Amino acid sequence: MKTFIGRIGSFTAFLVLGVFAALSPTLLVAQISTPSIGGTPAAVDLSQISATARQQIRELTAEKEARTPAQRKIGSSLLYAAQTKRGQPITQSVAALISSVPDRADGLVDVEIIGKSSKPLIAAIEQSGGRVLYGRLTSPVLRALVPLLAVESLAAHSDVRIIRQTIPAATQQQLLKQRAERLRSPLNSAIQRLQGRISAAPAVFALSATGSVTSEGVKAHRADQALHFFGATGAGVKIGVLSESDDFKEQSITTGDLPADEVTIPGQDGRPGAGEGTAMMEIVHDMAPGAKLFFATAFNGPQSFADNIRALRFVYHCDVIVDDVIYFFESPYQDDIIAQAVNDVTADGAMYFSSAGNAGSFNDGTSGTWEGDYKKAKTSVGALPTGYDVHDFGQGIVSDRITVGGGPLLLHWSDPSTLAVPQAADDYDLFVLDSTLSNVVIASTDVQNGTGLPFEFLGFNIPAGFRVVIGTKTGTSTPRALRLQLSGGGLALATGGATYGHNSAAAAFGIAAVDAATANGGAFTGGLTNPVEVFSSDGYRRVFFDSAGNAYKPGKFLFKNGGGQLRYKPDLAAADGVSTTLPSSSGLNPFFGTSAAAPHAAAIAGLLKSAIPTIKPTKVRNALTKTALDIGILGRDRDSGFGIADAYGALTFVGAKPSPFLEFGMETATPLTGDGDAFIEPGETASLSTQLVNTGGATALNVNSVLSTTTPGVTILNGNSAFPPIGSLNGTAVNTTPFTFGLSSTAACGLAPTFTLTSTYSNPALSPLVVTFKVPTGQPDPVATPTSYAGAVVPIPDGSAPGVDIPLTVTGGSAISHIAFSFDGAACNSDVGSTTVGLDHSWVGDLVVKLTSPSGTTVTLISRAGGTLNSGNNFCQTVLDDGGVSSIQNVVSTDAPFTGTFAPANPLAAFNGEDANGTWVLNVSDNALFDTGNVRAFSLAINGFTCN
Repeated sequence: MKTFIGRIGSFTAFLVLGVFAALSPTLLVAQISTPSIGGTPAAVDLSQISATARQQIRELTAEKEARTPAQRKIGSSLLYAAQTKRGQPITQSVAALISSVPDRADGLVDVEIIGKSSKPLIAAIEQSGGRVLYGRLTSPVLRALVPLLAVESLAAHSDVRIIRQTIPAATQQQLLKQRAERLRSPLNSAIQRLQGRISAAPAVFALSATGSVTSEGVKAHRADQALHFFGATGAGVKIGVLSESDDFKEQSITTGDLPADEVTIPGQDGRPGAGEGTAMMEIVHDMAPGAKLFFATAFNGPQSFADNIRALRFVYHCDVIVDDVIYFFESPYQDDIIAQAVNDVTADGAMYFSSAGNAGSFNDGTSGTWEGDYKKAKTSVGALPTGYDVHDFGQGIVSDRITVGGGPLLLHWSDPSTLAVPQAADDYDLFVLDSTLSNVVIASTDVQNGTGLPFEFLGFNIPAGFRVVIGTKTGTSTPRALRLQLSGGGLALATGGATYGHNSAAAAFGIAAVDAATANGGAFTGGLTNPVEVFSSDGYRRVFFDSAGNAYKPGKFLFKNGGGQLRYKPDLAAADGVSTTLPSSSGLNPFFGTSAAAPHAAAIAGLLKSAIPTIKPTKVRNALTKTALDIGILGRDRDSGFGIADAYGALTFVGAKPSPFLEFGMETATPLTGDGDAFIEPGETASLSTQLVNTGGATALNVNSVLSTTTPGVTILNGNSAFPPIGSLNGTAVNTTPFTFGLSSTAACGLAPTFTLTSTYSNPALSPLVVTFKVPTGQPDPVATPTSYAGAVVPIPDGSAPGVDIPLTVTGGSAISHIAFSFDGAACNSDVGSTTVGLDHSWVGDLVVKLTSPSGTTVTLISRAGGTLNSGNNFCQTVLDDGGVSSIQNVVSTDAPFTGTFAPANPLAAFNGEDANGTWVLNVSDNALFDTGNVRAFSLAINGFTCN
């Protein structure tokens, strides 16, 4: 088992490892093709089903046998809910079962009607008091809201084959969040505190081309190197994203983290939601900033999801499509309606990426999946209904114990069937019993009689200790491969094979997750240093039928006889745990899970398509898999596929053409007229030389620049100049003829004019380079003027990302030449709750401190100093100055209360040249729970200018 602990994902799964610690790894199943039980007799409770529970199962199956033809079309959850609503007991000994049918204020239930979408059926729905939510004529699935007590009459309609409670979609990130929440509740406060540290947002680095925040995956996957050396931006490529919603998109466009020309398919924004689609699009934009982005929700039902996949390709012509969604009904053993849409677009030349899932892995002891062949239990189990048997998981064990609570609970088996053609004839049932196998508490007993789906579903959060029993009627069912999964939870008897559904379509890319933090702010290196997240779903995936229901190996539908075809899923791994602009409360900043990994990998495919527009999907797959960084066993493995996708390596592999990539270096301004000193002052003229750096892989030719300004009182005298050819790989050059400008005699002393340099060069995809910079003028005053906060003590809200704003008014100042910030204090100590320090707070690694000027410029002074595990207390006489030798970010807990002078997290020089007068705002936020503090004393020391 891996010993590495990442941030929230890895730590969460680490807790799961503790739950599984009693299991013997040597007895756990090693390969999905030969499933067996896990654990030892001491670790598994061998008690059998009680007489009471057998009687309850007998009565539930008798009720199932007695259903009318219409009732046989109805999902058992709806039947049970309707009986309960009528006040009728389900059976003599089962008054009620836990219901998964949610109560709505309008009294309607959300259902999927499978069969033929016809006008008479739609009319019947409307006449019942219901309404269609999504569907189209002749489609196999309608989603509708209908009265619960009208379900049976609708089921009698000739166009209905199945009517069941709508089985919702979930993004893989939502499932990961649920797993974390389930594990959080029983933890003591100390563990919760540690989890708060680990789940914190990592430090953010910014690239001006991609807005205010950039995913750490850009560096981790070497997309920045690919951009520089090859000029690979994704330009000319269309990338479609499918998730739950595009909430917060407008804010992201405003900050430059999404392009203004992003297109959402009309009516398919998925709002209101959490904005997971926006978070995914931000990742794609960071990795491939030149690509055009499209979005559609996947949450309007499986038919809508499939329609939107096809629309992104056939209407909007997307080259790459990525999603992070699973519909629980999706078959692990046959390509169903969503996978068929994936097959359609990949057959047309699109590249499709999907998250592998966050259901855990066998190797890491986090699996909530059991997969194997049905085996009839021995008669020692006790008498059940005549001809009815339960499944033996091995060694006579007839139930799988839930070790970590979760849900929903799913059962699939290897019958050919799709939503369009539901034809399952083998009939299995799913029961959940209490911890002593004494009572049935939940059951799913849908009818599969040649027109059903090979699927049972219990949409509950099922607690640890409960037991799962699988039953079937002998004579109506043949042994089939079974797959049991407790989403977000853990099973005592577990196997591999957690990944399933459309992410395992043959031509799709299923993507596992690796914590970006393991790259340490740089590029992934592979091997043991970058392990796959322990919650990431493992493979492999065995599929028994083609999309039409034809067996790949006729008559072989079991693991033990080698039926079907083995698909080596997941295919690749990519980064998660990255920064976005979304609120931290959304659970999408930092963004963990395979939901974050999939868009990183998809964007790399976009870079390849951008660099070589004629490249074929097969060559993209070859490049990605051949250059992936191996992180598991040598070669392909069931946890990470071929390994971590590498943008730079893949572009090198396909022979992408190197190109120049210009960046701004530095500027030098020198007075031409005036009093002869070295400072540019009002009434004087100056020359300006600018340096450009070529970080690309080819020489930059035909470089010409134009200088402009909108600053009042500044006149451009010569604004055009050329550069000599600039060599590749960090070659530099300055403009051959200096720019010149004049400063009005009435200009303010210390004015810092803003200039824009527009440079064209021999790379049409990246040219022109447009940069903005400031040129300082005036002579800095060596004497600083302090302004101290004199207000009341301000509490810092606990676990609040917005934090608290504290105003400080500066008067009598001028333009800023230098500024320092200080948390003051009369007497320094690291005592919790000290009243003599500038800022008291236990565990300063929680804190982010920002300063905003009257002009609106914001600088992050402290960003969780010392990292999220810095438990040091208080800041006292802590000076932040750009001249500090060491950074405040590098302190350790033993340095508390951090007295002395440090460089801030980001330079205070961003304020230089601004007017100091007005209201400054200090923002302090606490980004994890369980620690508190107050702001007590702080000050600004501002230097101005003098001018002759």
